[in-house]
Amino acid sequence: MDILARRLTIITLLLAIFAILLAAAVETDYRRNQKSRHGALSACAVPTLCRATL
Repeated sequence: MDILARRLTIITLLLAIFAILLAAAVETDYRRNQKSRHGALSACAVPTLCRATL
Protein backbone atom coordinates (compact mmCIF):
# COMPACT_ATOMS: atom_id res chain seq x y z
CA MET A 1 0.00 0.00 0.00
CA ASP A 2 2.92 2.34 0.68
CA ILE A 3 4.26 1.87 -2.83
CA LEU A 4 0.87 2.70 -4.34
CA ALA A 5 0.57 5.85 -2.21
CA ARG A 6 4.08 6.94 -3.20
CA ARG A 7 3.36 6.40 -6.91
CA LEU A 8 0.08 8.29 -6.66
CA THR A 9 1.86 11.19 -4.93
CA ILE A 10 4.53 11.34 -7.62
CA ILE A 11 1.96 11.22 -10.42
CA THR A 12 -0.11 13.93 -8.74
CA LEU A 13 2.90 16.21 -8.34
CA LEU A 14 3.94 15.68 -11.96
CA LEU A 15 0.42 16.50 -13.18
CA ALA A 16 0.34 19.61 -11.00
CA ILE A 17 3.63 20.82 -12.48
CA PHE A 18 2.32 20.12 -15.97
CA ALA A 19 -0.88 22.06 -15.24
CA ILE A 20 1.07 25.07 -13.94
CA LEU A 21 3.34 25.10 -16.98
CA LEU A 22 0.38 24.78 -19.35
CA ALA A 23 -1.43 27.66 -17.62
CA ALA A 24 1.69 29.82 -17.87
CA ALA A 25 2.02 29.07 -21.58
CA VAL A 26 -1.63 29.94 -22.24
CA GLU A 27 -1.34 33.19 -20.26
CA THR A 28 1.83 34.18 -22.13
CA ASP A 29 0.12 33.53 -25.46
CA TYR A 30 -2.92 35.56 -24.37
CA ARG A 31 -0.75 38.50 -23.29
CA ARG A 32 1.23 38.37 -26.54
CA ASN A 33 -2.01 38.55 -28.55
CA GLN A 34 -3.34 41.42 -26.44
CA LYS A 35 -0.15 43.47 -27.00
CA SER A 36 -0.34 43.01 -30.76
CA ARG A 37 -3.96 44.22 -30.85
CA HIS A 38 -3.39 47.24 -28.62
CA GLY A 39 -3.58 50.42 -30.65
CA ALA A 40 -4.92 48.68 -33.72
CA LEU A 41 -7.30 50.71 -35.85
CA SER A 42 -10.56 49.40 -37.18
CA ALA A 43 -12.85 50.95 -39.76
CA CYS A 44 -16.51 51.42 -38.97
CA ALA A 45 -19.21 52.38 -41.46
CA VAL A 46 -21.54 53.87 -38.84
CA PRO A 47 -19.55 55.90 -36.27
CA THR A 48 -22.48 56.20 -33.86
CA LEU A 49 -22.62 52.40 -33.48
CA CYS A 50 -18.88 51.93 -33.05
CA ARG A 51 -17.24 51.94 -29.66
CA ALA A 52 -13.61 52.95 -29.50
CA THR A 53 -11.33 51.03 -27.19
CA LEU A 54 -8.28 52.79 -25.95
